[in-house]
Amino acid sequence: MTPRQHDQEDTHNTTKRTPHPKKANPRRAHERAWRNQGGFPVNARTCKHLKELLGDSYEIARLKLKNPDGPAPTSSKAKSKPASKSKPASKTAKPASKASKPASKGARTPSKRKRGQDDDDEDDDEEDEDEDGQPAKKTRTQPARKKKSDDDDDSGPTAYKAAPELLLANKWDIEKGPDPTGWLISEKLDGVRTYYDGKQMYSRLGNPFTPPKWFLDKLPKDVTLDGELFSGRGKFQDTISIVKTVNSPHWKDITFQVFDIPSKGDEPFEKRIKHLERLFGEKGTHASDKVEVVEHIAAKSREHVLEELKKVETLGGEGLMLRKPGSRYEGRRSATLLKVKTFYDAEAIVTGHNEGHGRNVGVCGALLCKMESGKAFKVGSGLNDKQRKNPPKVGTIITYRFQELTRDGVPRFPTFVGEAVDKDEPKDAEVPEHRKPGAKPDADDE
Repeated sequence: MTPRQHDQEDTHNTTKRTPHPKKANPRRAHERAWRNQGGFPVNARTCKHLKELLGDSYEIARLKLKNPDGPAPTSSKAKSKPASKSKPASKTAKPASKASKPASKGARTPSKRKRGQDDDDEDDDEEDEDEDGQPAKKTRTQPARKKKSDDDDDSGPTAYKAAPELLLANKWDIEKGPDPTGWLISEKLDGVRTYYDGKQMYSRLGNPFTPPKWFLDKLPKDVTLDGELFSGRGKFQDTISIVKTVNSPHWKDITFQVFDIPSKGDEPFEKRIKHLERLFGEKGTHASDKVEVVEHIAAKSREHVLEELKKVETLGGEGLMLRKPGSRYEGRRSATLLKVKTFYDAEAIVTGHNEGHGRNVGVCGALLCKMESGKAFKVGSGLNDKQRKNPPKVGTIITYRFQELTRDGVPRFPTFVGEAVDKDEPKDAEVPEHRKPGAKPDADDE
């Protein structure tokens, strides 16, 4: 019987046929399951298709080997419900209910975040912008859990924790910012922001880090800590690579630089620092060469802050942080914490435009630009609504501002300043050698 004859015969069949469900795309299902475990290292993720191919026992053993200090993976069989006894089909089929069951109250869900958003940036303010340069909407509420399809696999532990409510910094204007006299100065470390909840370490977006057990054993269990995982000045990308890799032997090169204790957040900052010294100082209860309290000194004047900034940048550091004396720990962006960095201005030529999305649909999202060196990059921040509707034309020379270069030698988080009407060719900024990624400080400075 041909397909056509089969269809014709069906038209005479009085029994209503149930439509065949749409077949799931295994590749998409695998990618979705993989993405949903984004909080785990890439070599410690799985999905039901791998389990079917390799076997539950093998996959559980592999995940445990790749993530020995993480939560224990579970078998997909343990999740499946036993098949109920089949009942004879009724003559009239009832339509399927559209309403799905509500998520259980105790389910842990991640805070809202853009798909693919990661923690590969150490600077809080730049992390708060989307790729079009507009402030990204953040929420600390937990959304309802999406109805899970049969192709999703979450037999492992929960991939994300709700994003911790951390104290975030505002920028300090070197010329017009508040008088810093009496504020406490510390170095702005080029590390990875880390929150310790007394058991595990998480990124500021709620992604779990996987330090070795010996590393976590050096920390107390009755406090929460705020700090940065750090491997040295100018080594941010190396640090990222280490802290995201399970069983990396290079964890021995990482230190946890602690600068606050949120569990004591109602106390003045000076008292919180003293408590950290009692824990991790030279004679502290948890003194260790892997955990250090970030040093703070009192600012004498605006000029003193600029002198300290120059000193830190000469050593290859990123900048400074200013903490208001007597301030409490606030789980939000606050004027009691300010960051200080040096900016560089440069010119580039516009080579194209990226279409915007979100609130910028239909207008320019970012300018495609080329440096004097010939390297390509994008400028999304700094454009106002009028400029997005009528962006600088291809061939226009623009001025942009940035704070540092990436390892590839392009500006990190550049901001549009304006059209350089007096320039006819691009000009790169003169960034000192000690401010370039990978630069090593002089032996005398080590």
